[in-house]
Order: sequence, then C-alpha cells, then structure tokens
Amino acid sequence: MQLHQALQHVIDQKLTSAREMGELAGVSTSTVYRWTTNQSQPDFESIRLLIRLLPSPRAQKELLNALLGGSAWSASRTEVELDVNRDGVIDRDDALAAALASVQAVTQSLSQIHAAARRPMTAQETLQTVAHLDRAVRHGTLTQRVLIHLNEQRTERRLKIAQ
Repeated sequence: MQLHQALQHVIDQKLTSAREMGELAGVSTSTVYRWTTNQSQPDFESIRLLIRLLPSPRAQKELLNALLGGSAWSASRTEVELDVNRDGVIDRDDALAAALASVQAVTQSLSQIHAAARRPMTAQETLQTVAHLDRAVRHGTLTQRVLIHLNEQRTERRLKIAQ
C-alpha cells in the first residue's frame, strides 16, 4: 500500500481523522486531504510526527508499513512499561534506572567475556553473554523511550500553552 492510500485507509477505518492528522503534523486539514489524494506528499517530519503521535497503534503501524514498503527495512512495536521504578510517575528517575540496568547488563557481559578470554567460552557462557547483551539493548531502548516520552510531554505542554 502506498503512503497516500495508507493515510486514506486510516481515516476510512476511523482510526483518526484528517483534522487530527493535520493537528499532529502541524498542517491544515486541506493539506492532509491533498496527501490522501496523492496531489502532494507529506515531508518526512510530518510522517514521523504522525507515526509517533497518532493515538491508535494500528494507525501508526499502517503508516509505518506504507513508509517502509518496498524497502529492506522492517519495524516492530513492543509495548513496554515506561514507569521503570513503578512510582506512578514517568520522569528522569525512570530514564536513569533503565540506563543503570543497561550498564549493569553490559558490565556482566564484559565480565563474562573477560573471564573467558584465555579459554573458549562454553555454550552456556555464550548464551548468558548474549542474554546480558540483549538485556542491555532492551534497557538502552527503554531509556530512549522514557526520554522521548518526557520530551513529547514538554512539547505538548508548550502547544497547549500556545493555544
């Protein structure tokens, strides 16, 4: 599905409206209609904003798939709890907790690799090292998601103040 078709499809499926798309992308509703009829193309920043800010994960997925269609790229979405420290607030402490967990996982991996440096790693050690590195990547990604969330909250507050 081409991008203009995906935009129209998410509107037709009532996953969003042209008005909401316009507000999220910072363009007029008529501009969104020109996108859906392929009279003009949204710029990358507009599509990025829509994929990030549309409230419907299904709409986000449809637009992302249309954007990546025909390329070697693929994307997946993982639901994660951003309140890492479970205190009821998503804040810098959550980003720090996720970053610390990432560093700890990397430290464990490097320690295991270092310990096995003078001999071949066993299959079990290799699997443990891979698991630690996977944890490090997941926590690093979680750190990014928390920071992006905090930035988006700041941006939304500024938009509300400006209105």
